Amino acid sequence: MEDINAMQAASPYYVDLDRISELSRKARIVKRDIDNLFKVDACAAWETLGAWKALIGDWEGVQEAFRNSLALGSTGSNRVNWVINCINLGMFSAAQEAYAAVGAPESSYFSVVQVAGVRCGAVELAAHFAERAKKMQIDWDEGSEATLNEAYQMLKGAGISDEQIARHLDIAGTVLRRHHIRPRVYPRVISAEGFFNGVTYTFTVPVSAAEAFEMNMELAESEVEAGIVKDVTFDVVFEPEAA
Repeated sequence: MEDINAMQAASPYYVDLDRISELSRKARIVKRDIDNLFKVDACAAWETLGAWKALIGDWEGVQEAFRNSLALGSTGSNRVNWVINCINLGMFSAAQEAYAAVGAPESSYFSVVQVAGVRCGAVELAAHFAERAKKMQIDWDEGSEATLNEAYQMLKGAGISDEQIARHLDIAGTVLRRHHIRPRVYPRVISAEGFFNGVTYTFTVPVSAAEAFEMNMELAESEVEAGIVKDVTFDVVFEPEAA
């Protein structure tokens, strides 16, 4: 899994196995290691294969691998990585569902996946989990908790649900996959008293400002086609890395 994480950090794009590159070479070596792992621990092998499939942008392969891993037993690790790799493929509705199954403070993985819960747009659920964790005296970053609560109150006031957020983010994920770019999403809370209050999910993309503008136009067209009703309190944007 460390090798897969290193490859993800090395490039914002999915690995293209059809191209000859250092990353594709490493990916093939890791795949051979995973094949060997099946002889020792099938549950861990399926989990690792799921992360590998996410590395190359294969959503169907990710689903199959984690389904098989979880069928062999819930290790905690495979549930956490299921959440993370749904996000890595831009499948935010699926990520929210996976987060709901593992993110509660009673599960002992609360602190590990709480940030992932916010990243996949499960703001209301993450806020409720954080409130319960506080009552249970489970430590969590106070600054992050304050920001989460602020975002939750804004979205709640506007009547925007986690499901609506996920649907909006799923469209952004579709656009990113068309460009072979892995999601790098940063939720931002903007609070200017008397001027503007809102939550923006910003995806940084490794392209020029002009190309990011075109991607935002593509996103807007896709939102219209999907019947997304825009609200000033919540927005999703692509932003070039250099910005």
